[in-house]
Amino acid sequence: MGYSFHMPREWDAIVVGLGAMGAAALWHLARRGARVLGIERFSRGHDRGSSHGGSRIIRYAYFEHPDYVPLLRRSGELWTELEQAAQTKLVHQSGMLYGGMRGSEVLAGVKASANQHRIALESIDPHRIGDRFAAFAQCAEPIDEFLFEPGAGFIRPERAICAMIEQAELHGAVVRESTTVESWRENAECAEVVVEGESLRAREIILCPGAWTAEVARSLGVALINTRQVIAWITPREHDRADARVMPVMPAFFIERESGAAMYGVPMSPDQQSPLGIKVGFHGDGAVCHPDSLDRQVRAQEINSMNRAVARVMPGVAGTVTDSAVCIYTNTPDGHFIIDRMPGSRRTSIACGFCGHGFKFAPVVGEVLADFAMRGNTALPIDFLRIDRFRGQ
Repeated sequence: MGYSFHMPREWDAIVVGLGAMGAAALWHLARRGARVLGIERFSRGHDRGSSHGGSRIIRYAYFEHPDYVPLLRRSGELWTELEQAAQTKLVHQSGMLYGGMRGSEVLAGVKASANQHRIALESIDPHRIGDRFAAFAQCAEPIDEFLFEPGAGFIRPERAICAMIEQAELHGAVVRESTTVESWRENAECAEVVVEGESLRAREIILCPGAWTAEVARSLGVALINTRQVIAWITPREHDRADARVMPVMPAFFIERESGAAMYGVPMSPDQQSPLGIKVGFHGDGAVCHPDSLDRQVRAQEINSMNRAVARVMPGVAGTVTDSAVCIYTNTPDGHFIIDRMPGSRRTSIACGFCGHGFKFAPVVGEVLADFAMRGNTALPIDFLRIDRFRGQ
């Protein structure tokens, strides 16, 4: 683009929002030598948005679209780099079990990604599933096929976010928590972010507002919908069937149900902190909400619905819900992310609309955003996630 990154500004870049994507952008920018400021309206690793809950699934045979797989592989490399730098365990390889009926778009998508990108995948006869994974013995859902992806697993989200921010700080990043951005703008000389009446100048702004995108990035031009999502933890009836300590015992899972949204889950593991148990939830089944007025109370009928589904999906360990929480999905019209320059902007990038399946991509999304800020573009394959796909809608 013909300019030097280091220009006479207060900051080289300001990152707005330090959830998963913002924390990753902060980490990448700082370790590349940028003078970077991160602004977070809550505290690092908070539970107000979409990046909490103790675990997030990471999988590679991606049924949503095969084009995600190269990004996932790069993200996997970066998770390893982060673990090594922070000297902490973040990723657990438990494997991933998918179950569905004949004609399932999920199973077809898993197979397509696995075939195209040579990802290890095993088909399991539903009548023999109890021999492999006792938790799913006598599963009452009408499953025609189970698929097992051994290279998949789960990540510790709060620990990962805190690790990225801490690593960024070690490289000189400055973080302001409990600080709300009032506005941002660009001019010919720089970009500005206004917080608490103070104007902060930078050469670049990176917006990672999560559920607050509609308020922070009003000029985005894409209708995003936030939905309320209930997650719960089950105390298993038989702990030895629900523990990921030895990978074949119980994998993470995504099981399509005959009625209602698919159920996903994460097994127990030795490093698990409160809440304890098998984490479960319904994928994408949630009411429209606003993050500032989100109903965080989980109702009795929601717990009962979860208990009934668990009893059908994994009768081999089914216990009862002993803890629960609420998080938010921020959904785009097509269910895919937005990672791009802001429309009409020269100095502002955005990552948003991660639709409940984005956390695993955080390190590579941060890398893309750092590329935008420092180089003006990226060589990573994100064209299918650019905002111009919504033109004319």
